[in-house]
Amino acid sequence: MYSFNNNKITIKDYNTPTPWMNYMSNGTFHTMISQAGGGVAFYKSPQIWRINHYRFFHLPTDRSGFYTYIKDGKTVWCPTNEPCREKPEKWSATHGMGYTRFEAEKNGINVTATYFVGEFENALIWNLKLKSDVDKKITIFPFVELGMMEFMRELQWQCYNKHQLSCYNMDDVLVYKYAVEMQPKPDETPLVYFAADVPVKAFDCDRDEFVGAYRSEENPQNVEKGECTNSTLYGGDPCFALQLEIDLKAGEEKTVNIFLGTAMTEEEIKKSVTHCREKDFVDKSFKKLAEHWEEHLSKFRCEIPDKDAEVMINVWNPYQAERNFQFSRNISFYATGTFRGVGVRDTAQDILAMVPFDTRRAKDKLNLLFTQQYKDGHCNHYCFPTEGWEPVTRIHSDNHLWLVMAAYNIIMEEGKLDYLDEIVPYYDGGEATVWEHIKKSIDFCMENLGENGFPLMLSSDWNDMLYKVCRKGKGESIWTSMQLGTVLPYMAELAKLKGEDGQKYLDIYEAQKKLVNTIAWDGEWYRRCITDEGTFIGSAKEPQAKIWLNTQSWSVISGMGDNGRKAMDSVEKYLDTPLGIKKIHPAMTTDYPTKDANLTMYNKGCGENGSVFCHANTWAIIAECILGNADRAYKYYHQLLPMIAQKKAGEWRYKAEPYVYASNIFGPESDKFGLANVSWLTGTAAWMYVAVTQYMFGIKAKYDGLEINPCLSKEMLPAKVTRVLRGCKYEITITKNEKTFVSHIEGRKEYSITI
Repeated sequence: MYSFNNNKITIKDYNTPTPWMNYMSNGTFHTMISQAGGGVAFYKSPQIWRINHYRFFHLPTDRSGFYTYIKDGKTVWCPTNEPCREKPEKWSATHGMGYTRFEAEKNGINVTATYFVGEFENALIWNLKLKSDVDKKITIFPFVELGMMEFMRELQWQCYNKHQLSCYNMDDVLVYKYAVEMQPKPDETPLVYFAADVPVKAFDCDRDEFVGAYRSEENPQNVEKGECTNSTLYGGDPCFALQLEIDLKAGEEKTVNIFLGTAMTEEEIKKSVTHCREKDFVDKSFKKLAEHWEEHLSKFRCEIPDKDAEVMINVWNPYQAERNFQFSRNISFYATGTFRGVGVRDTAQDILAMVPFDTRRAKDKLNLLFTQQYKDGHCNHYCFPTEGWEPVTRIHSDNHLWLVMAAYNIIMEEGKLDYLDEIVPYYDGGEATVWEHIKKSIDFCMENLGENGFPLMLSSDWNDMLYKVCRKGKGESIWTSMQLGTVLPYMAELAKLKGEDGQKYLDIYEAQKKLVNTIAWDGEWYRRCITDEGTFIGSAKEPQAKIWLNTQSWSVISGMGDNGRKAMDSVEKYLDTPLGIKKIHPAMTTDYPTKDANLTMYNKGCGENGSVFCHANTWAIIAECILGNADRAYKYYHQLLPMIAQKKAGEWRYKAEPYVYASNIFGPESDKFGLANVSWLTGTAAWMYVAVTQYMFGIKAKYDGLEINPCLSKEMLPAKVTRVLRGCKYEITITKNEKTFVSHIEGRKEYSITI
């Protein structure tokens, strides 16, 4: 059904179990598109500047999108395969780095349609190459169903607000204007345009006029008739539709380019379209896109015996991680892009995978997160810097600690302390250096300890469903203690580099470590948290949710767990499945620990209640590497490779893309064991990349150079790795698991090492 080739995946059947998506972006204009042409485009934010309709949960699946109807006599079909009932005789879709290409053939007409967003204009380009084996006159109808830019407002107020929309023709360029009462940032709201680089015979701006009554994208009436009606729209449901007459000579290839873009004024639209129509614009834009991704992916490359792992490490994992970094958890096939902005916790973790590729982007994003920190050290939970909405101010016990981890990784990558001196505002007034910000993170943790000495859970920690253990303000997080323990040595190291005394951080570490190994140890594993009432969640004494994955893996990651090896043995014994490690065992009923204070409403095996939570699996891989268990680390890593998990579960059961990681997979206590859920935008991507590159390969930036401490099984050896650090290309050949260190020498461009 699909095949990997270089930096792309080719899909042979259009009707995948769920839409298999790709993302296109130049940083301002973005598009999510499926293997069947469905998807959504947006300018900066899908919450307030969404361009077209996309129906997430309704049937028919994966509508609407970016379609070109080809009318060949009485036959109408689309090179995207969907949405027409008439299908191509030959067809494939290819997702590549920042582009998606469709190749289709019917009745002697061959079409290649390449969709991408280029660097030079804020526009989705679809480049159509058409060829016929005989002389033919065909009509093509590029089409986009527009929607109100504010998706939530459209759901609630469309009956009034849609009559404030305008869609009209301006010299064969269609223009959509969204201007409704009380919209956010009206002065920053762009016009949307639709244009071609060939003559336009006719057009439609009114969806009902183009599609007709009781019809859908499957069979628009004006396509069936063969002509648009030049409808405009000043109130109603808008669309963009062009009628283009194409004369194909036998064997001759013709190129047609379509541009769906944004600009702030009509004059800027004219300039943008003129630029887009220049002879070399599309080729130049696509070449620049390819060069960008080639340069980006060159920062870390490997050659290993496991080719499934190799394609993930070299291509799809860093590609997915970059998209996570850019979009956080905002919009995907699973997330509607209506309420999530930039999550402090999520984005700080995404930064970890961006650091080796672009430290300036990483620093800029981390600085944004620091603006959400208060002078006492805690952070807003997530914010809306583009939309300008008020942030979610809920206080979690972990958000501020992720900032420390991200800052430390940036310093190690750059090998200099400059970033710690950058000045960033606090959310509640005043400003401070990055160094002062992360010190406040530790201070806040220490000022909010519970009766047992662990950090207070506050509104929960990384496990959001634990909010019910701390509603009275007394619940404590054992896991946050381990997270704190992970970053405290970082703080001590940074203090030493700055010439300051960091002993207090090591003292806190030892105090928390003592608690972890006394109060938190349960005999076979580490407990998870303590409720307001003093009950230990994650204990053999409890009837449900006896063992939790995170406190076992982080006991090792933090170095705090004297019994970490035994704890990870318990992970294998109680939590491992053929499709990954469950988050908890056994799954909970909806009346645990009591009916009134139940921890979950999730069904067993779903989500946070006993699923294979892929994000958390990455930390188990890291823990096994730290313990030196190469075979177990490889097993945990390999079984979650998307193409491997899909093969084991079966394509129909797994459903999600076989080239990007999912957030979770339904666990064995579910009747849908193996169903992958919430793909693309998940912390799994960043942490899986960190796990395999920094712990399995063991290639980690240190202040003075590059540490190489591999933990590779026979399936990954020998390994040849290219790692770019501070302008130097390190060519590393790994034949055995042996630790070494390469001091960085300023000005050195290449270095080869074999271990």
